[in-house]
Amino acid sequence: MSQITLAAEPRVPGQSAAKALRHEGHTPGVYYAKGQDPVHFSVPTLSLRPVVYTAEAKTVRLEVAGKALQCIVKEVTFDPVTDKILHIDMLGIVAGNKIAVKIPLHVVGLAVGVREGGTLEHIIHKAHVKVDPTTMPEHIDVDVTNLGRGQAIHVRDLNVPGVEFTDRPDAVVVACHNPKGGGASTEEATPGKKK
Repeated sequence: MSQITLAAEPRVPGQSAAKALRHEGHTPGVYYAKGQDPVHFSVPTLSLRPVVYTAEAKTVRLEVAGKALQCIVKEVTFDPVTDKILHIDMLGIVAGNKIAVKIPLHVVGLAVGVREGGTLEHIIHKAHVKVDPTTMPEHIDVDVTNLGRGQAIHVRDLNVPGVEFTDRPDAVVVACHNPKGGGASTEEATPGKKK
């Protein structure tokens, strides 16, 4: 797990103040944590790129008003027309307290079924999990090497120490389909079993 440091400035809440900040190239945000008052801050919009536009799960060290706040990105609001970042919410984290987050799933390996002419379909790209933020993996590898044609890997097949998966156990993460007109479909195959 990696961490990104964001240098932030305190801000006054309110729509007009937030609009002025955006005009100056800053993004307003709020830090929330259980049992604490919200912290209103702003950061240079460009500094949010490695936090928002990433395929990895990361924690953030938010430095504001002389304090270092450990957090994760809870929600990002985008402009519906320009797709610019309008606002960001940060959630405070504490070691030992599990949080609900989404972690990217990376498919690794070349499936047996693909070598035999099948096609691979990656269906779930991020898993909903509960995990200690201090031991949270940046991503989870899903090894498809032994996946044959007509077989699938389900959420229940994933096993990562310290990670509790909250998606439906029977949800398909990745499937190897037979070539068109080439035998049984994934649905007809025995689910969750790999050669």
